[in-house]
Amino acid sequence: MKYIKYIIATAILFTFSCRDEDKLTLNIDDVPHGIFVTFVMESATINSSDLDNTNISGVFDAPSGNVAKHNIYVKRSYNSGADETDYLLLESISGFPAQWNVTAQELATLFGVDVDQIFGNFFEFDCQAIGTNGDTATYDNLSNNIKLSPEQLQGFQFSGAVVCPSDPALIIGSYSSLSSGESIDPDATNNPSVDFAYTITIAETEVNGEYTISDFSGGLYLNWYAIYGIAGDVPGTIQDVCGSYSYINTFDPFGATVNATVTLNDDGTILIDAINTWGDTWTSTLTKTN
Repeated sequence: MKYIKYIIATAILFTFSCRDEDKLTLNIDDVPHGIFVTFVMESATINSSDLDNTNISGVFDAPSGNVAKHNIYVKRSYNSGADETDYLLLESISGFPAQWNVTAQELATLFGVDVDQIFGNFFEFDCQAIGTNGDTATYDNLSNNIKLSPEQLQGFQFSGAVVCPSDPALIIGSYSSLSSGESIDPDATNNPSVDFAYTITIAETEVNGEYTISDFSGGLYLNWYAIYGIAGDVPGTIQDVCGSYSYINTFDPFGATVNATVTLNDDGTILIDAINTWGDTWTSTLTKTN
C-alpha cells in the first residue's frame, strides 16, 4: 500500500495544483467503451419540515456524448438501517446535461408508503448507463481510480436522506479526543495506536443537519501517515438524520471513502466508530471542552 498511497498523494497534489476545482480529470480509457456519466450533487437531503422546498438534486452529464439513456434505481433503508427494500427503477434520463431532482412525495409513492413513513430514511441510488452502441456501464465496471477519486464525479452510485430538523447545540463545539485504531498499511507509523490525544472541532454548515468535523480520524492520519505528507487535520462531514449521526461525503487524502457511525452519549461524550475503504479501522471518544 505504501507505493499506492504515495502515487495517489502525488497525483492528488498535481491535480489540484493544475486545474480549476470543478474540472473533470476523467481518463476515458478507464471506462468500458468510454461510456461514462458524471453527477454533481447539489443537495443530498430532504428536510421533513420543508418538503415543498427541499429535494435530492444534482446535474447529470455525459462528457463523451455517447450515452443514450441513464437508468436511475433506488432502494430505501429504514428502521435505523435494520430493513431495506429492493432496488426499484425511479426514472431514465436521455438528454444531457440534465438538471435532476427527486422529492419526498415521489420517493414515498415509488415505495408505496405515506410520506411521513420515509422521515429518517436513507436512499441508495444505483445507476446504469446505456451507450449509443448498446453497451452498458455500471458502478461495478468502473476502474478503482474513478471509484476512489471524488473529483471524477462518477454518476453511478450516490445516496440521500430525508432528515428532520437538527439541533446544533447537541453536537457543535470543541472536544478533546482519544483515538485508538489500526492501519492495514505496514509502513504506517505508531501502528496500532492507542488513546492518541487530539483536539477536534465540530461546527455548523449552511445545511441544517450537516456538520463539519475538523479531523475525521481524531488525528490518527497525522499519526500514521506523516510519511506520505499528511501534516495536519483531515476534515469530514457528519450528517444528522432524525437523530442518527454518521459520516457522509468524507474522503481521505488518498481517495478512499471514510464511513463512520457517530453516537451522542447521555454523558455528553461522542463515540465515533470508523472504517475506510482501505480497511483501516478506529474509534474516537470525544469529550467536550467548551
